This record gives sequence, C-alpha cells and structure tokens, in this order.
Amino acid sequence: MNHPAAPVYDAPVYASALEAYVASAAIPLVIYGYPLTEAIRTCRLQTSVAEVTGYGRAPVNTLSASQRQWTHEDRDIVTPANDLLYFCGWINLADGPVTLSIPARPDADRYFVVELLDAFTDNFINLGLRNVPVEGGTYRLLAPGQAASTDGAIDVQCPTTLVWMLGRVLVNGEQDLPAACAFQSGFSITSPPGNRRPQCVERWVGGNEPAIDFFQNLFAALKEFPPRPDEVGLLALLRRVGIRIEQGVDMAKLKPVVVQGLVNAYHQGMKLIETNTRSQFRKSWGYSLKLGKWGDDYLLRATTAMKGLGALSADEAVYALGDYDEDGQPLDGAYRYELRFDPGMLPPAQAFWSVSLYGKDYYFVDNPIGRYAIGNRTPGLRMEADRGLVITISHEPPADTANWLPAPSGPFYLILRLYHPSAGFIKGEYVIPAVRRIG
Repeated sequence: MNHPAAPVYDAPVYASALEAYVASAAIPLVIYGYPLTEAIRTCRLQTSVAEVTGYGRAPVNTLSASQRQWTHEDRDIVTPANDLLYFCGWINLADGPVTLSIPARPDADRYFVVELLDAFTDNFINLGLRNVPVEGGTYRLLAPGQAASTDGAIDVQCPTTLVWMLGRVLVNGEQDLPAACAFQSGFSITSPPGNRRPQCVERWVGGNEPAIDFFQNLFAALKEFPPRPDEVGLLALLRRVGIRIEQGVDMAKLKPVVVQGLVNAYHQGMKLIETNTRSQFRKSWGYSLKLGKWGDDYLLRATTAMKGLGALSADEAVYALGDYDEDGQPLDGAYRYELRFDPGMLPPAQAFWSVSLYGKDYYFVDNPIGRYAIGNRTPGLRMEADRGLVITISHEPPADTANWLPAPSGPFYLILRLYHPSAGFIKGEYVIPAVRRIG
C-alpha cells in the first residue's frame, strides 16, 4: 500500500538534540509569558517618573489622567481608542490594600468603566455603569491573603499584587471635553506609604539580544508572580536543564546550548503570536467573546497583548479586528474601500460603537483632518437616503469627507468596538458587513 508523501516544513535547524529539547519546551512558555512581560514593560515605562506627567505616566499607586483623546502622538499602549479619556494607575498591593474612590456622576448616562487587570492581563473585574451607583462608591483592592475591609468599602479580590487600573470616560464631542475631564478628575486612589514597584519592574533589563532580555525579564516576573498550580506544567520540562523559577534564573549562568535553545524558542514563539494576530481564514472581520477572560487560551491572550494590550472583557466591550477586505486581501491605503451598514443594521451596542484605523505599527496614523475613528457620535455623519451608512476608507480624501476615515499610504487594519454589545450580538445574530474595495 502506497502512502502519500509527508509534507515538507521549514523546520528550524538545531545544533544538538539538547538545543532542540530546550526550544521545544520553551515555545509554549513564550506564548504563555509574553503578556506578563508586556505588562511589566508597560508598568516600567509608565511609572519611571517622579511625578504625574499625564497620558498614563505616574509613580506607582498614583493615577494619571489624559486631558484629551489619544492621537497618533500617544504610543505607550498599542491600539488605543479615540472616543475616550483614559486614566491609568499601576497598583502594587504588596504593602497593603489600596482604596479606589469613584465619584458621583453629574450625567447619569455618561459611559465610563474602570478596568482592573492582573499581572497576566486578565480583566478580572470592571467597575462602571452596570455596577457602580450614580452616587459613586468606595472600593478596597485586596491582594491574595489580605484581610477584608471593615469601614464599609466594597472589597475587590485581586489575583496578583500588581494591578493595572485602566479607566475610560466617554467624550461626546469637543464641546463635551471640559465636562468629561471634570468627571474624570473625581477618581482617586489612596495607598499605604512606600509606593514600591515590584522587583521585576525595578530590575527590568533591555537593550541586549531581545530573546535573552525577554527570558531574563520573564523568569524574574514569574518568580514574583508564579503560575497558578494548574499551569506549573509549562515549566516542568525546563527544570531538567536547570531552569527553576523559584530559585531565580540568571541567563548569564545557563549553558550556552540552553541559551541558544531559548533564543530559538523566542523567535519561533513570537512569529507564531504575530501570525495569529490576523485571521487565519482571511475573513474581513474576526473577534472573540473570550477576550479579557482567557481561561487557558494562552495564544489568544498573547495575540491580544501584541495588538490590543489592556482589552476589556467581552461582556463590557467587543473588539472586532478587520485586516482583510471581502475578497480576503490585506487592507492597504493604495486602494479605496467602503464599509456599508444597511438600514437598521448599525452595530448593536447599547452604549456606543466606533470604527478605528491603525497603521502596521499598531498605533493611530497621522492624517490631515485629525480623525482616527468614526462611530455613532461622529459630528456631521451623513446617512444615505435609505438610512444606511457608508464609511469611506482611503488615503486620498474623497470629494465629501463627512464619512471619511483616513488611511495611511500602506498597510492598515481596523477595529470595530461595541461597548455594552447587545444580547443578540453576543448570540451571533448580527453579522458585521465586509469591507469592500471600490478602487
């Protein structure tokens, strides 16, 4: 009996069986650990200041609030939204609980949410319109093992001692900016004295071989924020070559063959993550309802950390990524496109929706009209005679720019955000229309 020939793969070339062993054992660890290292890197970037500087940068246990929507000039966090004001704080609970105060809302319907993420980027709770009373509230953030509050504050149990607090306040047009800023200024946190950063943040290394830096930072972070008991198997095979997280790992003291295996694992793992940031079936739109609540889907967590760090869980917001047109071709500013929503078929979001455009570097793109997104609150948006909506996406401006979403001259991608998506959307009853190339 003849068997079909085995497929030919571009397999990596290893110098020895031990190098191959280490690489194979470490690739899952790259996928697992990438979001953790991105969180630690971002924490260091945003807390390496002596005082609040705005736009997310402030010492640990201190809030920093933006006074305008983010644009192409803001590059601390990939794939930001332009509909919102952000306020940010990196919280270290190692010295004791931290208290968050949420102010009363002068406008009861103004959308806001305070997202809390652990060190692995799990969005473990959101505090917003659905669970915070209009008169505001006081919330006590507790690390594992810390005692419950006794002063009437609402306790929030946090999975790790490092917590990323990422707040969002909706801005309804330029004239609304002062009111949005005033509401945002009422959020505050109080913490024990000290305000230390985690050791893995303080000792972050960079500027060397990216793969070696990655593993040095990952091993340090995992010693401080160890995997859950059901995840320790990810490290079991590497214990055989002397990598024991609980004892601390110095990359400089590992055998060269082990280091080379880790380097190979890093490059293969990062390529796997990057490849999976786009639809493998070249669909015009793709989204997951598991965002923010990852479970054991480590690849989804990693791809989101690369292309949308800090994503909200799907019950709060859905992020639909558009990398391809209706024919499965990558979106590129060399062409013109349109996105048409038929009458009665606008995105079903109970709070608001918008379509944002990003360049290949995952940030907003500078453009002549300063527009980074189009949504249901865009001033001057023009509906069709049948009450449908057509958004034009192109590098060169159309004759009528009312519904124009400017694109770069090269590759780009889109994100359709639905805040408080309808139950029908969650059930799959709504199909996002494909992006159509028109020129």
